[in-house]
Amino acid sequence: MTGHPTDPASTALEASAEHDVTVLLALLDAEPATVRRTPWTWAALSDEQAAALRRTVRRWVTDYNLVHAVSSRELIPDCWPQHPGLAHDLAVMVWVYYDSHHDRRTTPLMAGDYHLRYLPGFRSRLDHWLGSDPAGCRAGEHPASWRTTPGEALRPADHHQLADPGESRATHSSFGFTATGEPPNADSSSAPVNR
Repeated sequence: MTGHPTDPASTALEASAEHDVTVLLALLDAEPATVRRTPWTWAALSDEQAAALRRTVRRWVTDYNLVHAVSSRELIPDCWPQHPGLAHDLAVMVWVYYDSHHDRRTTPLMAGDYHLRYLPGFRSRLDHWLGSDPAGCRAGEHPASWRTTPGEALRPADHHQLADPGESRATHSSFGFTATGEPPNADSSSAPVNR
């Protein structure tokens, strides 16, 4: 999201970057306001929108690792989608970055707040979100988790399809809401899940 090509692998992703942001901004800018949705909330997105957010987060992670990670402890590993809390935090960080640096209503004070408040806060949470072996994740050796799979505790109502090979369902936790933002139907037969 810095506007500069970062490496040949990320350049291949850039062809869809403008389209992805357009898809996600359409949610935020939708009129009437009753159809607006939050493009940083995985569970509020359709499969196409979630795929656009996933690609946008990947681009942000690449740029963050090149620009803002000043030590190996600050790197975001490629296994970020397998860490549910991190996947949710990253989606919010992407939009905090957008809001403070690219939105037409931004100000220098908002950009400063991003660098002085949100970025340090994110860095302080990063190891926590990576779990028991952050260094292993950063070395490309995602450890076995206390979960059998990152998304094993999801209810059947969590319906997003996996769009990318190797993607976990971690990004699709709905916290009791459907993609429309409404609580699930009370007549639903899904049983409570022990987490």
